[in-house]
Amino acid sequence: MISRTILTGLAALSLGLCSACSFTPGAFLDNSNLQDPQVAQKPTPADMVQVQPIDAGYFSHVSLQTTPAAACPLTCLSPQTRTQYEYRIGPGDQLQVIVWDHPELTSQGGSAAGGVPPLPTLPSAGAGAAAGGSSLAATPSTSPAATGGGEPGGLTLRVAANGTVFFPRVGRIKVAGLTAQQVQERLTAGLAKTIRGPQLDVRVTGFNSKQVQVLGDVRTPQAQAITDVPLTIIDALNRAGGAPQDADLQNVGITRDGKRYQIDVASILDDGNVRQNVVLQDGDIIDVPDRTNSRVFVLGEISKPSIVPMNRGKLTLADALTSAGSIDSHTANPHVIYVIRGVNPEPGPNGTVKTALSKPDVFRLDMTQVDALMLMTQFQLQPRDVIYVQIANSARFNRLLDLITPSLQTLFFTKQLAP
Repeated sequence: MISRTILTGLAALSLGLCSACSFTPGAFLDNSNLQDPQVAQKPTPADMVQVQPIDAGYFSHVSLQTTPAAACPLTCLSPQTRTQYEYRIGPGDQLQVIVWDHPELTSQGGSAAGGVPPLPTLPSAGAGAAAGGSSLAATPSTSPAATGGGEPGGLTLRVAANGTVFFPRVGRIKVAGLTAQQVQERLTAGLAKTIRGPQLDVRVTGFNSKQVQVLGDVRTPQAQAITDVPLTIIDALNRAGGAPQDADLQNVGITRDGKRYQIDVASILDDGNVRQNVVLQDGDIIDVPDRTNSRVFVLGEISKPSIVPMNRGKLTLADALTSAGSIDSHTANPHVIYVIRGVNPEPGPNGTVKTALSKPDVFRLDMTQVDALMLMTQFQLQPRDVIYVQIANSARFNRLLDLITPSLQTLFFTKQLAP
């Protein structure tokens, strides 16, 4: 009689625990602070979280919101910027100077061509540094045109560390920060003092003063020189061998003047958004992250709880659940599948992006509805979303029974063994 009373009390206690669910083992999401418009509830306080059902009404509302193409946070390539682009000469660059009809200024073959004695050999790097404080290196051309007296060859000059070059009959001039056309004008004005109507051609043949660094998840991380052709972020990634599949092209960073700007390169490739094709500048650092931060978490009553990476910033709810092995058919509640979104990116100053923690946005999907599978394929997830599949009440009850059954068995066998 006593044992029967004990068993009856334990059974009643188990039912009470099941209703309270305070001792149920396993994962469970307390939805007491969630306000679902599809479920009748009492008036709730202001701190309740509104649940948005994922249904046809939700998509009819979302379809009205058109997302404009993101504006370029920096100077991006356009027909106007391409025509306005000018390369500025800097220390370490190489210039080629050609003086037409005066090979004696650009070659050592002047005496053979026109009877003019050749100029003395220009000073070497060490002598130039001692004489004028620069590391000038001049290399006369030995092309047939230079030695034959026809079209003259060119004299290659290296811009010294102080930004100057030395040219015969002109002397040392400062060229750093100038374009090739401006250097041509200065040399023309200098030679006009000794030559009537000099005609010059100046071009940059070695681009060594300006470069960018391409780092991160690319096939060939390397430094890349900026030339007289605008270097864009797409050009830099192509020169680096492209990005592998696990690269997060949606969040490529450009660090300039100590600030990191987020560039959506994926939108350039997928949507043709040329407003993200940034023109790079000297000293820029391009970092291509992997998909560590572009992932979602699938938890709860799932066959294989896992972290699912996003592909170029895109992933649907159906993709995430399928990658995790779908819901557990024995314990999951197909009526309640939550998508919890709590970290929202916000635009920061100067084109930067910051994240802010706020009250989470909660969405709920009912997989028992006939259009649920279609809705799953249309619902786009965002980085760091959490998908939680709720446990069924029957599964919670069974887990509670599994928890108290050993105690009941112990009491039963203790009663049987008692004298």
